[in-house]
Amino acid sequence: MLGPNRVSRAIDVSREAISKLNADTQAALDATLAVEFDEHFAYQQAQARAHVEGLLSTDEAQVVYVALGEVGSPSNGGWAEGTDTATKAVVTQLIGELLTRRSKVAR
Repeated sequence: MLGPNRVSRAIDVSREAISKLNADTQAALDATLAVEFDEHFAYQQAQARAHVEGLLSTDEAQVVYVALGEVGSPSNGGWAEGTDTATKAVVTQLIGELLTRRSKVAR
C-alpha cells in the first residue's frame, strides 16, 4: 500500500476493529460490501472526480482504485482480488460521503 494517508489510516483502524469480530460476523460483513458492475463503475467515477476536484490526494485515489481494480473480481464481491473487508468498508463509506457531498453541491 502507498504511504500513510487518510484512506490508508482509516483502513488500518478498520482492520483492527474487524479483526476483533468472529469469523461468521466478518464473513457476513464482507458479503454486505459486494458491489455490482454498475456500482463498481460509479465508485471509480466518484474516486476520479474527487481526485480531480482535489478532495482526494493522488495516493488516496490510488488506494481506492487499487481496491476496486480495473475490473472487479466476481470471486471477491466485485472488488479487486485480494481486497480485504476493512478496505471494502472504508472505500464504501468514503464513496458514500463523496456522493452525498456531490448531491448537496448539485442542489
